[in-house]
Amino acid sequence: MDSQNTFFRLSRLLIASILIPLSGACVLFRTASAEIPVSTAVDGQFLPWVVDDGDGGVVVMWEDYRTGKDWDVYAQHIDSTGKTRWAENGVAICKADRNQRRLRMIRHDRHAIVVWNDRRNRSNWDIYAQAINLNGEILWQIDGIPICTNTADQSTQAIMSDGEGGAICVWEDERRSSEFQDLYIQRITAEGKPMWEPNGIPVFPSESLQSDPILVADGIGGFYVVWWDVIGYDAWHIMAYRLRLDAKPLWDAPLLISPTDGMQGEPRVIPDGEGGIIVLWQVYENFINDQLYAQRISPDGNKLWQEMGVPICTTEGIQKHASVTSDGNGGFIVVWRDERDIYSDLYMQRVRADGTPSWEQDGIPLCMAGGHQDKPSIVKTENGQFFVAWLDYREDFGEESRDAIYGQLIDLEGKSLWDENGAAISTSKGEHYPPFVVSVENGKWMVVWSNTQEDNGDIYLERF
Repeated sequence: MDSQNTFFRLSRLLIASILIPLSGACVLFRTASAEIPVSTAVDGQFLPWVVDDGDGGVVVMWEDYRTGKDWDVYAQHIDSTGKTRWAENGVAICKADRNQRRLRMIRHDRHAIVVWNDRRNRSNWDIYAQAINLNGEILWQIDGIPICTNTADQSTQAIMSDGEGGAICVWEDERRSSEFQDLYIQRITAEGKPMWEPNGIPVFPSESLQSDPILVADGIGGFYVVWWDVIGYDAWHIMAYRLRLDAKPLWDAPLLISPTDGMQGEPRVIPDGEGGIIVLWQVYENFINDQLYAQRISPDGNKLWQEMGVPICTTEGIQKHASVTSDGNGGFIVVWRDERDIYSDLYMQRVRADGTPSWEQDGIPLCMAGGHQDKPSIVKTENGQFFVAWLDYREDFGEESRDAIYGQLIDLEGKSLWDENGAAISTSKGEHYPPFVVSVENGKWMVVWSNTQEDNGDIYLERF
């Protein structure tokens, strides 16, 4: 960080440390540490995935190009004080030949499990996984265990904890067709042993294209698979299916979440706290006037809100890149990129457990600074408070492109608790990539991102 940015950040902290009365409440001051380098190895480190460690710290994993020829998977543990606990620039999770990309991770008690797309077999993409404990010790075989090595391509994997030290994985699979892939799943034990058929079992075979799968535990002994289902060029839908932890279906067939007609995509899913799920999606209207809707589904497969879904935002312009979290009371808060004006801003909405919006129709602004704001990430930090981080281009003028990462703390009423339009988290030189935010403990959280301030890309973190 250069001296000008350091002076700017310290000045902001000094000013914000004064409590300012406002409408009977207080503007809270921002308390944060400086940027912490997670990995600054040569070449590039990108696309971090983060989980809390259960002790106020985090485990970070990322795609790493330090060899200059292949992408590998590396990880680092940062404790509650911001100290890195493993080897400098991270521990190698997989250094197999060729590329390992698109990792996804979960934590169970004292170890983390990660899955990724693997090209070590040069003819196709496979799915591999690895576990590492909080001491930095690799738990399974070197370079990971195979989840699916069928001769067709597998991709776009997701993962969830099975609650018993293992994990359930889902992925897109082209073994039946390269144009109409299906979803397959596999469960692995805490020791890294597959529990179901080799190379996985189909979720629900169909003649449609199944993509972008999401896994959500129901909290009562089962889980949901939610996906984007493409039937034709003008028929894109959101589907859900509920299964037991032994892969036995709990519903007769998948449930169509979104309307029958039209094109819907980009699903977002959270548990509702009562065994069901809340699903949010984007409606495509010629990609000019896109909208956001949501639906709540009960464990027995019933829609609990209006049949077509609850409208989140239907105003003019495109609404996309939504991020959603539970409000702690059975509803949710969502923030999205909104293009109702010339430049994209960030808007947000809270929806109660009964499907009624709490704030103004079509949402309220979170950030309307000049330039574009995009790729928000929201988490609940403690009861009644939520944090959002995003990519911000408010200093993007003329021919020089400048971006930064900004953040804002809000409450259940949608009030901003930091400076209007957010506070700067990173204004370092170089290109920033979308931030990843995770709550840790006692109202604290961490923001992790990749940035090209030194070379092709490094991983940084800031604690709050």
